[in-house]
Amino acid sequence: MGSNKKVCTDRTPLTSRPLPCCAVCLGHNPHRTIECVATHTRDKQHESFMERIRKGLWTKDRKQLCTAWQREEGCMVPCHDARHICSGCGASSHGAQKCPRAQKAEPTNAV
Repeated sequence: MGSNKKVCTDRTPLTSRPLPCCAVCLGHNPHRTIECVATHTRDKQHESFMERIRKGLWTKDRKQLCTAWQREEGCMVPCHDARHICSGCGASSHGAQKCPRAQKAEPTNAV
């Protein structure tokens, strides 16, 4: 039987990978997205396009966003394409990790 789980083939040590950006504040700060309560982007330049309700991401006009779409690898489920919009700016061409409003990633220092 096949597995639906994705296998990570990136062998870069975790200590040298940049942190993913938060789908709420678009910063690369070490915090969990489901705990972020920011009302603006990390640089205070833009009001948040969405809000976090429980563990979900919702637009201000109450449309649910796909959380997988916000990750670097995106989402491969085509049956809910209407939810495939960026949590940072609302564009349908990318998710939070590729948003022009997101903080640019810098590799962490290996210890």
